[in-house]
Amino acid sequence: MKRNLTLLLILLSALAVNGCAKYYCSVGENPSFGCPSYNPVEKPESSPTVLLRSQSITKGGLEVSTAVLSDWESTEIFGLELAKERIQPVWINIKNNTDEAYYLIKANTDPYYFTANEVATMNHQTFAIEVNKAIDSYVKNRSITRQIPPMSEVSGFYYSTWDPGVKYLDIALYRENDLKHFVFRHEVPGLKLDYQNVDFDNLYKYDEIINIESCEELVEAIKHIPCCTQKRDGTGENDPLNFVIVGETDVIFGAFVRQGWDVTETINVGSGWKTAKAFFTHERLRTSPMSALFFYNRSQDIGLQKARSTIHERNHLRLWLTPYMYRGKTVWVGAISRDIGSYFTRKTKWKTAHAIDPDIDEARNYLIQDMIFSQSLKQAGLIHGGIVPASRKEPRINFMGQPWWTDGGRAVFIFDEEVTSLDDLQEFDCDPD
Repeated sequence: MKRNLTLLLILLSALAVNGCAKYYCSVGENPSFGCPSYNPVEKPESSPTVLLRSQSITKGGLEVSTAVLSDWESTEIFGLELAKERIQPVWINIKNNTDEAYYLIKANTDPYYFTANEVATMNHQTFAIEVNKAIDSYVKNRSITRQIPPMSEVSGFYYSTWDPGVKYLDIALYRENDLKHFVFRHEVPGLKLDYQNVDFDNLYKYDEIINIESCEELVEAIKHIPCCTQKRDGTGENDPLNFVIVGETDVIFGAFVRQGWDVTETINVGSGWKTAKAFFTHERLRTSPMSALFFYNRSQDIGLQKARSTIHERNHLRLWLTPYMYRGKTVWVGAISRDIGSYFTRKTKWKTAHAIDPDIDEARNYLIQDMIFSQSLKQAGLIHGGIVPASRKEPRINFMGQPWWTDGGRAVFIFDEEVTSLDDLQEFDCDPD
């Protein structure tokens, strides 16, 4: 009995000492002795991510460079698993070669960004005062400042919300009577995305490109695009091709990402497992794979989606690059629909499929509204003539046996490189006068 009591006292003493050690342990101590450690990279600006993947844009005496950290890179640099908290650090370097101060508008890039104190507090460790002080200091001291004084250079991290696969950044710098935007597109390592399998530069030979200069020619070309997606061999009619996009590629997809659209993973074992898990748990999966629909004898070049809180519901669209060029800008044709449920089927590889809202125009009209508020549109409108209308009483049936109906309108979006206010948005019309 006395021996057991002695062992108990020794155990309690050890626990007490260990608890105190954890409470007062310092940075870099061995965690095997009960102390958490904190070992971030001292000079993140010298890391391969920043040096090799950074992009730069110069405009009006300002030079802005950015780099986006992947999940494992942010863990390696910060010594913290920031991705688990849905935090994605962005490295920003700004050179102000003008004689006036500029200010970084953080909320323009991400209205839901995290402050340095917020990031640090979210990653504090239990009973580790000194470690937490070190985290506070590291995260705060490496945060980008808001003011960029004249003839100066500032750099640091901006703590944005997590985006998988692709990150679009709109860095806005402001001074009185002047606002400059620097738009970047970064691929974030870690996912295999559908569009990464497409060789866009070689989709069409030089003599296959059709250059269009007049609005009337563009309208005729749109009207002659077949109504629907097809089988791989170009036969049959599946879901409708109900919108067309014209513009610079980076401008187009920057607008989509700003409006909350996510890229799509390829169908493989890893993404299939995530999809199956989300199917049964009703979780949200922002990059859920899409089944292949065909046009131009190939599956979609790019899939984009805006997921709800569950995998069973989302707006999603597929895009194909056309051989048309309108006034030097690319022309894309797409099919958009809204998923309103899911079900088991033998017709797909993963034995599941989404049920679409049969009122297909609702998804098209949603896209029109969404793109209008992106402030990247110069013109928008509807063109009739490419799709034969179908009614609720006499719907069309897609290859999955699901009905859909439409008024036959095909939405047209003309994007502009400059930010366009709602007041300046024009209706797509070849004869506005």
